[in-house]
Amino acid sequence: MSRLIIDFHNHLGKGDPDAGPLQRDLYPDMLIRVMDEGGVWKSVVFPVKYRDFKAACDEIKGYVDRYPGRLIGFGRVGDTPDAPDIVEYCIDELGFKGLKIHHGLENIDPDSPNLKKVLDIAEERQFPIIFDAFSQTAEKVFKVAEAGYTFPIVMAHMGGLWNVTWMDRCIEHAERYQNVYLETSSVLLFAKIEEAVKRIGADRIIFGTDGPGIHPAPEIRKIEILHIPEADKDKILGLNAKRLLGI
Repeated sequence: MSRLIIDFHNHLGKGDPDAGPLQRDLYPDMLIRVMDEGGVWKSVVFPVKYRDFKAACDEIKGYVDRYPGRLIGFGRVGDTPDAPDIVEYCIDELGFKGLKIHHGLENIDPDSPNLKKVLDIAEERQFPIIFDAFSQTAEKVFKVAEAGYTFPIVMAHMGGLWNVTWMDRCIEHAERYQNVYLETSSVLLFAKIEEAVKRIGADRIIFGTDGPGIHPAPEIRKIEILHIPEADKDKILGLNAKRLLGI
């Protein structure tokens, strides 16, 4: 069966020299190759860890322009005074569709004035932010939902990877807040994805891989073998992201 598949979670860029192996030297040709092998239609891409996120976002724009129709650009910022300006630059000038925030790698304080300004822009514009959320860092994302923001909040890794306690908490937050979406990359406990479908419905579960280092084929297969309706698999693998991105 042919499905429309959109991968919501990919890192690209040269990165900082001292960054880890999954945060540097990740280039679009690598991603396009695995997309083609896995049958992925489009992928959301955002920068790896950088000291200069404006330059990083410019790099992403170059990749998006190189592969028009395949890559969807998201910005990325840290806890810096220029973060709000970078966000507006990404949306207004680069034409990006959303934003990535990594509380862990950037060590972002959820009460930071810089972050609040960024969140206020997202609230005004209503673009999605994907938060890298797993275990204790998920707590910082919970505060965003609890603060009353209504823009789409996408929790990467369903907040837990393999940690049942944190995944349960993320599902509970998605039950409570209708703008919270759960993203499936690297989630090893397939039963938790099925549970999330039962508790919040399939409309707010988003497929991702954390690529290009992780091949999409096994990530797609784990959705295909779930004991859920085929229509729900279609939503998770692409239709939800298509709606959220307005494409």
